[in-house]
Formats: sequence, structure tokens, C-alpha cells
Amino acid sequence: MVSVECTSGDYIVPMRSKFGNAPYIIQIIHTDENCTELGIGFAYPASGTCEGAYSDTTSYYVIANLDANGSASIEIFMDRSCLSNDSFTLVSADKNTLASHSCDINMFRWYSSNDGKTPNTSDPTPADESTDEMSAGAIFGAVIGSLLVVVFVAALASLEAAIRGQSGLWNDDIITAKRIPRDKVLTDKLISRGSFGEVYSGVYNNQKVAVKMLPAATCSNLEQVTDFLLEAKMTATLEHPHIVSFVGVAWDSLSDLCVVLECMDGGELRTLLDKYEVTKHPVGFDQQKATIALQVCHALTYLHSLKPSVIHRDLKSRNVLLNSDMEAKLSDFGISRERHDRTMTAGVGTSLWMAPEVMLGERYDDKADMFSFGVMLSELDVHTMPYTRVKKEMLDPNGREMTDSMLLAKVVLGVVKVEFSDASSQSIAELGRACVSVDPTKRPKAAEALYKLQLILSRKTR
Repeated sequence: MVSVECTSGDYIVPMRSKFGNAPYIIQIIHTDENCTELGIGFAYPASGTCEGAYSDTTSYYVIANLDANGSASIEIFMDRSCLSNDSFTLVSADKNTLASHSCDINMFRWYSSNDGKTPNTSDPTPADESTDEMSAGAIFGAVIGSLLVVVFVAALASLEAAIRGQSGLWNDDIITAKRIPRDKVLTDKLISRGSFGEVYSGVYNNQKVAVKMLPAATCSNLEQVTDFLLEAKMTATLEHPHIVSFVGVAWDSLSDLCVVLECMDGGELRTLLDKYEVTKHPVGFDQQKATIALQVCHALTYLHSLKPSVIHRDLKSRNVLLNSDMEAKLSDFGISRERHDRTMTAGVGTSLWMAPEVMLGERYDDKADMFSFGVMLSELDVHTMPYTRVKKEMLDPNGREMTDSMLLAKVVLGVVKVEFSDASSQSIAELGRACVSVDPTKRPKAAEALYKLQLILSRKTR
């Protein structure tokens, strides 16, 4: 449910109305120290429990609390359970800041369901959107001037069931054709844990495999089980040398449902880049890093050429896996969707890699993947996580790094872009910068990027 409207009214009022009588926290993020320039904003249910921040399929989850002492806090986690020892972000407001809606040190203004009355504001804002349900989380963002985007992504089990036909998915021809005996799938140690499940090393038919399973706490959630099966179905239909191969799906009951995939001994690309950073591996593009970029672009070209085309929507270094020969393969199709229409809506994915139009809930197409690819090219070049240098250089008045929320607001406005080193191939750096253009029409298609990378590599090998 996406609404883009112009209004001269109060943007806080429609945000409040979406929560009804439920407790909530609204966090307005500004781009200046006096909180006069609106950047972007978020609203969360203050349930004190783990909630999906944007939708049930994103990589971010929050615990928002309105404390008895009048303060508010928001913890943002990378995992669905919100049990990680390392929270992604912790922000809070004391009683006075929350009650007065004053500009805090992070350039935030705070509102909540504890407010005695609705504050007035002269900021140009969006009108209310018509909807019958409130999602687990809501997000809205400012663009420029009087234009605001309000995005409400609802996790409506009954609606999803009607759209997806949940009852028929277990008997889907692709799923049944790829079903393998559950007792033949053996699991060993945990390899990774992400928003879409846990991955274990394992064995099937005497071959090393990767076994992806839902966390035990979510196995009884029909929507999450259905999403898991939809990912299995999507992966089963894809066949490309640079996409992780699908082996099969197995279950005896909901509690032991698993997807069996090709084993990638080399691990995540992100792990390799972290190692490069620690060991001071030269920045720029050597033969190996350029080849990895080429192989990922091969996979994207394949996905985007399908009829209907498939948009990955969560391309990042953690979703690129390496085998023992250092060949790169694209993985994790948990939020990929076939593009039946010319464009799509609903912002999902991982924010540091996410295209501006997806962040704002605008219409998007396969060019959204190309923005993410440009961010990944920057990672391959300098090895650090996206925008690491910018965050360290753009400090607040107290010398603290800018928050991710502030960073993303600047990315949306085109003020901040990913970094490419002086040691980088000029041709690859130019390609990367084109990929991260705020305007999607200025980004190359995957096939165009593939052609350029092939030319660059052919020159390197001469």
C-alpha cells in the first residue's frame, strides 16, 4: 500500500491515525542541527516485542519501547529473532525530549502515543492514505519541498493467503517434483543466520550440501512458511552457472522443512572482503575481484532476461557466495519476485544496498538491482561496508558518526554516494558510479554492464 500525495497539512496526524489505540513511537529525522530541514521519518508500534521494521521480509527488525519513566527507545536488529548480542542501532529519547518534541543531538524529533495533543507543524506533508489495516511497521520519507512519500507495508495473512494460494503451494508441481526424502538430509554445524532462516552444512546422497531451515520459533507461522516455500520454488526454477544450484526441498512436518542447496565452500563474499580489510589487501580491482563482479553481472543479466524478468531485490556482498575455486554465485532469493508488470512497488531489501526509489516506496524495475550492484562494486574496490568512510567523515557537532537513518536520507537525496578508490580501474569506477545514479534511467542495464566488464577483463588479460 503506497501513497504519494502533496498536502499543506500536518504529517504527524495521519501517521498517528494508523495506529488507532495501540502505542507507537514516531521518529522524525532532519538534515540540519536545528531540525528545520526534513529528511526522512519512521513510525514503529511500541509493543516491546520484536517487530518487522518495514515488512516481514526485510533484514531489519525492531524492538520499540515506551518506558514507564516517560522515555522511548528503539533497538534495530539484523535478525528476525531480535536476540543478537549486537544490535544494529540503539536510539532513545528521554522524557523531556519526547514530550516537547524538541530537536535532539542526533537531529531527531520524537512523538508518541503518550502525547496529550497533536502538535502543529508547518512542514509540507502527506495526506492520509486509505487503508483498513495497520502493518507491523510504517515508514515515510521526505523527498524535496512539498513532496512526501508514505509507505505502509502490511503483513496481512488473510490477504497473502488469497493472493498466493497458500493451501495449494504444498502441492505445487515444482515443489512436489523437487521434493526429496527428509531422512536423507543430514545437518551439521550452523553456517549463517539471516532474515530468511538458518543455513547449516550438511550431507545429501553422500554429497556436501547447504541446508536452509526456518528458525524453530517461526515454523508455526504460516506466512513465513509460505514465503520459505516460495523462495524454494523460485530457486528451483533458476538454472545458471553463477546462481547457487537448487538440490531439493524436504519435510516430514512444518518443524523440519528445509531447502537443500549447492555447497559453497568459499563462504560469503563479505567474509572475503572483511579478511582483505584486515590483511591490508590492495584496494582497487585485480583480476580476481573483477572476475567476481563479472560473474555476478552474468547472474543479473540472466535474471533480468527471463520472461517475466526476475528482480533479486536484495543484492549485497553477503548474498554472493564463493566456491572452492573462487567462482561467485548469487544466492538468497527470499524477496525476489517475478516482474509481471512493468514496474513494482513495496520497499524491501537491505537499506545500505537499496536503491532510492525502493527506499521511498516508488515504482521500480530491474534498475533497482543495478543500484545494488554499483554498491557491491564499491565493496569489491575498497573492501569496507558501504558508506563507511562517509560515516566517519561526516560527524555531528559532538564528534559522533551519523546514524544510518541520516545516512540513508542523504543517499536518497543524492548527497552521499559510495566510494571508489584512486587505485580502482577508471572504467570500473565509472561503471559503478553510473550504477548508483539516483535517477534509475541513467543506470546501465545488466547486459550493458556485463559487456563493459567483459571489455575491461579482456584488456587485463592481454
